[in-house]
Parts: sequence; structure tokens; C-alpha cells
Amino acid sequence: MKRLLVIASLFASPLASAYDVKTTPSGAEVHWKAGAIVLTPALAPAPTGITTDAATAVLSASIATWQTALAGTLISIEQASTPVAASSHTNDGVSTVRFAMSADDPDIEAGVLALTFVQYQTSTGVAVDADVVMNASGFTWGLGATDCAKEYDLESALTHELGHALGLAHAIGHPEATMFATGQACETTKRDLSPDDQAGLDSLYRAPATSEMGSSGGCSSTSGGALLPIVFALALLVRRRVASAGVAGVVAVVTAISVPVGAAQLRALAIEDLAHDAVMIVRGHVVASEVTPSGPIETDATLAVDECLAGPCPTTVVVRRRGGERDGIGVMVDVEAVPTIGTEVVVYLRRDRAGTLHVLGGVQGLWQLAKGGVWVRDLRGQHVRVADHWEEGATEAVTLAALRQRSRQPRR
Repeated sequence: MKRLLVIASLFASPLASAYDVKTTPSGAEVHWKAGAIVLTPALAPAPTGITTDAATAVLSASIATWQTALAGTLISIEQASTPVAASSHTNDGVSTVRFAMSADDPDIEAGVLALTFVQYQTSTGVAVDADVVMNASGFTWGLGATDCAKEYDLESALTHELGHALGLAHAIGHPEATMFATGQACETTKRDLSPDDQAGLDSLYRAPATSEMGSSGGCSSTSGGALLPIVFALALLVRRRVASAGVAGVVAVVTAISVPVGAAQLRALAIEDLAHDAVMIVRGHVVASEVTPSGPIETDATLAVDECLAGPCPTTVVVRRRGGERDGIGVMVDVEAVPTIGTEVVVYLRRDRAGTLHVLGGVQGLWQLAKGGVWVRDLRGQHVRVADHWEEGATEAVTLAALRQRSRQPRR
């Protein structure tokens, strides 16, 4: 019987068992200047089972956790007394926390538990705005009650996201840390900070003055490409087995693919799932990329279409992603697929409420041609839920024939 052999090749860089902070490509740590960081609640409406008042109280508790850790520094984190209406994130200098209640909300992606958008000055790394968005469309939230079934603890998730807002990245090798990348339903342990979380915070706000240079301790993650601020993603990935395809076995060595920066947790989307939800599946070459001139900082990639696996077949398509750099401020989103000029890709596409095309499921919806003629989906740097435990993400390599075939198969 013919079958497809899928090779998962790990090319990850060595992992340090320490806190991590984010830096710009010039070496400046992402940090707030001395003063108060004010977070404004925008928690109405709230998801089923949680009142706006209860969510506001949880936010207060998460803020208090980090404020205790910041005691004695020149930084404080506070909650605004007056809430504002929930709206899409903007670089307006007003840091907000809100729920995304609908699947077509522009600030969430399929399978992503929460996103924190941190904008900073590209020349200094000084943060100027942070917006936290909790996905209440694709996930169920709770308050950590003893009868929890499948809810995600709001306080644990908020405390984790506020760490990102302060400039911390995911902790490596410290599963007890609030900033450890993985999170599970009903887990409440990340409400309280670990010594590793405190060490990361101290490196940013207690260490000898390195205000606009590199890290003074632990590890630093440098964002790729232009000087970019950071959007950190927290989501859940549940790996599903890949079904056999009716093609000859393929042994692929996947090389020359850079390791993604920053870990995330994603809910797995198999090829069949992507194909079911995509409005268009195209194979093509990326011929141009440019930041949008106004509005949210986003980037448009133009693909010259070589083949349509499903849907209409235009000669070119423009695919938009969150992030980019414009006028000294940038945005980076960990889970976004980034089509690179000169590469050949297969992309599964969705339309947003304005009709603009995006890669469905972020990094999961992009397959890139690699050496050996195979197509690679790269989930290194992500975390994969397998049965009852987590594993590090890997690369998955398939043939174009397999992509064509599985894109025609029903969802499993």
C-alpha cells in the first residue's frame, strides 16, 4: 500500500533554562520608561459565565501580582478607574484589556488563546502602548472554580499576558513560571510568579542602567526583520495524527529554514481542517511585500499565482498579515505567517470582515517549498498538545501531490 512518509526535522537553536526578554534587532530591550503603566479595562461585554465586574476584579488581582514584584523600582503598573468601550487595538497610547467576542474580530486568529500587542519605539525599545485581547470566541473562560471542566483560568492567562506587556518573553525550561509558554484548561498555578519570573523582571527594571542596550542577564530574543515591537501570542495546540496519503513514500531533509522567534501555543489545524475553512488555496511565488500606509500596522504580500488547489484562481493575490514597521513604530505577531519575497508557497486563505485575504490559522496555513522538492509547515518554536502532554513543535514535510489530495478530503 502506498503511503506518505512525513519527516519532522528539528533545527531549533539551543534552549536556555532561564527567563527571556525581547529585544529589537539593534539590541535595545523592550521596556517601559520610569513612571506608571496604566491599564484600562474594556471588559464589556464579557463571555458567558463571567460578569464584567468579575473580570475587572481578576484584572486588578493580576496587576497587583506584578506591582508587588515591581516594588522598589521606578516602574509601577496600575489599573485605570474608568473603563472604556472595547475596540480593536490601536497605537493610541491607551493600554487596554478586552475580550474578543466574535470569530471575525480583527485582533484574534483561529486557535489563539490571547494576544498582547506591545508597540515600542524602534530606536530605543521604549514601550508606548500595550493592548491585551483575550479570545472569548474560540475558548471558554472561567474563574478557577473547583468544578472547572474545560475552562481557561482568566487570572492565570491575564497574569501571563501582563508579563508580555512588561517586556518578558516566554520562559524556557521553567514549567512552574508564569511566563512558561504552555497553559492548560483549569490551570491556576500561573496566577503566582516564580523566582524565574522575578529574575526576568529584575533584569529589565532593577539591573544597572542598560536602558537602551542589550540584556544584563538571562536570555534575549531578537525579533527578525525590521525594528519591530512585539505582539506575544498565547494559544493551545492539540496535535492530530496526519492521515496517510496515496502517494509514494518521501524522505525529506528540510534545511535553510530559520527557527521562528518566540513560542506560542496553538490549536492544531490539519490540512483537511484548513481546506474545509479556506475560501481559497493557492500555490505561488511571493513577488512583493510592503507595509500598509495607514491604519493598523500590517504588511501586504503579493503572490503571483501558479496554481489554484481550491477556490477562484486570479493571476495574483494580496495576502495581509498583522505586523510590520512604519514611522518608527512596529508590530510583530508571533503566530502570523510571514510569506517572504522570493519563496514559493502554498497558502490556505480566509477573508476578514472587510474582505481582505489572510493566511488561515497563522503559521499553520503556510507551506513553503524546501530543498528536495517537499513542502514544509514549520511549527518549531510552538508547543504541541499530544494526548495528555505537551511536545515541542517540529517541521512537517509533504509532497505537493499530498497537499492536493488532502485538500480535497473531508475534515476528520
